[in-house]
Amino acid sequence: MYIFVLANILRKLAYSVYIAANFAEKPKNSFYLDKLETDPEIFWIDTNRMDGNGVSVNINDFKAIQKSNDIILTIFLEADNHIALFNSQVLNRHNRLLGKNMGIFLRPFYFYKNFNLLKERWYVNKLRSIWKTDSRIFHEILNPAFGLLDKSFCIDEYFTENHKKTVWLPDMFQQFADRLVLEENFAQRKWIEKLNHFKKLNEGRLNLLYFGAPQDRRGYRELLQLALRHDACFIHCGLLNTFSEANDEKRALLQKENRLFETNEYITDPFCIESFFKSVSHIVLPYINFLGSSGVMLQALSYNIPVLVPEHGIIGYRVNKHNLGLTYTPETFDAQFQRFFNTPADTFSESINKYMRFQSADQLESILMKVLAS
Repeated sequence: MYIFVLANILRKLAYSVYIAANFAEKPKNSFYLDKLETDPEIFWIDTNRMDGNGVSVNINDFKAIQKSNDIILTIFLEADNHIALFNSQVLNRHNRLLGKNMGIFLRPFYFYKNFNLLKERWYVNKLRSIWKTDSRIFHEILNPAFGLLDKSFCIDEYFTENHKKTVWLPDMFQQFADRLVLEENFAQRKWIEKLNHFKKLNEGRLNLLYFGAPQDRRGYRELLQLALRHDACFIHCGLLNTFSEANDEKRALLQKENRLFETNEYITDPFCIESFFKSVSHIVLPYINFLGSSGVMLQALSYNIPVLVPEHGIIGYRVNKHNLGLTYTPETFDAQFQRFFNTPADTFSESINKYMRFQSADQLESILMKVLAS
């Protein structure tokens, strides 16, 4: 999706676009890449035979790609993976990447980790062996001092507030992509009637929604446990593509009491997706050790639904600063859960609407067009 969005913006600026990646490992859902294959001004470079499948490519091999294809602008979509490439320019100031080079950083998670004195000492002692790939050293020292990239973007506005040379980028990529491609699937709308029937059978019960593939780090197991503890219904919109015996036991208990609703299908129809989100008044995202942005959270907010999230990381920062719902720590989770559902959803409506104007597809396009056209 990131590739699709950026390729469309670059094409609008009259660039020919070269997409370099390891195409031997095709993504599970290549819907957006397939949409680009018909454009004659988009070209494909397969890196699967390069070092590390092209991820740990050395600077000489990468410059060879840039030179042989007359590349004047390179955008690293997951620049967090290429810090070693950027830092290799420090060792030889005369061996620099060609043209303009920009990176989009999705995971500057070090910024949320507080080091005590012992950890700081350990870190300093390890610098000689880790400096080439360490994101903290890259962002705080090397990139500012040596200008390793012409521009650095980050989807974490808290990070960019504290790193003035970094450009904040809205991360509503799904919204932008949906505006370009309206993928209606009328066959999937059967789920709307089934969901309404399920809710009617469980009238008066609390509904908890999990959207996407089941992953414990995204709170799938915790949400199942919450449904069991609070006599609530568990609604899952997405594929069941992972196996966990412990989770299956919880699902079986909910199924036995008719409190489990699952599509086991990847839903693409926008009307169907909206119906699932709007089937609940509040959304709980009990992520585990998670510091980054959440697309599901932004989707929920786009439908004016408040969220309950961990206090740590960018999602906690956003919710607290902009009044988008509530946050919790492990010690306060149960109390905050009760408080969250006892607070009417419209309490947060005005602040959610204000924040989503800030986190919009128009903002995304405007910022990218301004930087890329300069």
